[in-house]
Amino acid sequence: MFHVKIKIKESHLHGLGLYADEDIKQHQKIFTESPNLALYFSAEQFLSLPENDKALVKHYGFFDRQKNQWHLSFEDIKFCNHSSDSSITLSNDSLIAKRDIHQGEELTQDYSEFEDLREELKNRI
Repeated sequence: MFHVKIKIKESHLHGLGLYADEDIKQHQKIFTESPNLALYFSAEQFLSLPENDKALVKHYGFFDRQKNQWHLSFEDIKFCNHSSDSSITLSNDSLIAKRDIHQGEELTQDYSEFEDLREELKNRI
């Protein structure tokens, strides 16, 4: 669930993006996942999916290296784009602001926080 107001709109980075709909202070909590709106797939379950479903999980989801499972969220966080100079970061089980974020600014995360195994796994699966 989001702890701040957000909007989804076109992004200059990639397709759709997630934007702050209010000013956000550094270290403010942005998002905490709702367990009721997330799916996890073991490698075996992932392999049994039709190719179109695998592609959807790879595009909107990620491989959760801590749980050793593929993850797909049904929350709007899936529209958060990557930036190596990101505005939000993982802290415990939430996403927080790395710095002050102004209303209208795109919220981005450095995917390397959770995705370093993804390319290796994509090539194996």
